[in-house]
Amino acid sequence: MFVADHHTLDQLLDLADAIPQKRSWKRVQAVILAKQGWTAAHIANSLSGSIRSVKNWVAQYNRGGVEALRERPRSGRPRRLAPEHYPRLRQRLDAPPTPEDGVCALRGADVGRILEREFGALMGRQAVYDLLHRLGYSDLMPRPHHEKANPEVQEFFKEIVVEQIDAIAADHPGKEVPVYFQDEARFGTQGTITRVWALKGSRPRAVRQNGREWLYVLMAVCAATGATSALIMPTLNTAVVNLFLEQFSRELPTGVHAVLIWDGAGFHTGGDLVVPSNVSLIRLPPYSPELNPVENLWHYLRSHHWSNRQYEGYKGLEEEAIRSLQAVCQDGEKIKTICNADYVGQRA
Repeated sequence: MFVADHHTLDQLLDLADAIPQKRSWKRVQAVILAKQGWTAAHIANSLSGSIRSVKNWVAQYNRGGVEALRERPRSGRPRRLAPEHYPRLRQRLDAPPTPEDGVCALRGADVGRILEREFGALMGRQAVYDLLHRLGYSDLMPRPHHEKANPEVQEFFKEIVVEQIDAIAADHPGKEVPVYFQDEARFGTQGTITRVWALKGSRPRAVRQNGREWLYVLMAVCAATGATSALIMPTLNTAVVNLFLEQFSRELPTGVHAVLIWDGAGFHTGGDLVVPSNVSLIRLPPYSPELNPVENLWHYLRSHHWSNRQYEGYKGLEEEAIRSLQAVCQDGEKIKTICNADYVGQRA
């Protein structure tokens, strides 16, 4: 094949090395091989293409050089659902299913019916899943919502808690005032089961103990910095909480006064509670675990470390609690991701 003398062989090799797009590189490579005397059939076989494509690429190069071989923008197939409809679809997905949906939770097939019936967009199951992922949705396990929770009170708390934090900071001029969240979790031989990857149609088995031994993990987390403080104890009462607060206070650097946000459990409010001088407390609204990001940490530990296994008594529980807390809590970036709390801002 005739190859125009736009570049030397070495120049073409250098140009090919600098091309990141696979399609464009393949076309330049065809020209390089043709310039070395290869036939169109041999080039097509080497590059897994057709003879006609090889001849077209060489002809394009002969007319316009390497620029004629570069990948051109493609319009692609138009989307079945236009982006201007995304906000309305998100509102539909975020709201509870309607009586017309006839289900308690929307699955892929249900979303497909909604897209066809309400948006006029007919999509296959995989296209529906691709759209959901593109919109940022994933298949998640909902967190239980207490029937006595008051959404209005929770929203009001989000509005005033920043003012409370600012007031505490004003009362401690010259001090750094990080915000921590605190919670306790019971971890024991009454085992839990979490999701696993398995073949479709199978029913995988996992160990679930039915024991009666427990330990308690007390944890404080700074969502802005990823800093943590933890205490493992066999029981939980006000005396244990006082031990935790004393430890937490000792771990705070000089010149720091911490805000600790926690729930209204009895051992958080009793008259025997001893609050260190470098700690101020803010109480969450009743029945509002969703406002405490440490709940996300418990979910992560149960799903990634504590489930689908058995433990040899308290000693086994303690060893696993120490191991898993070290594995997770020493990674500040991971803690910041798991325990993100937007409503208090980035207050370190």
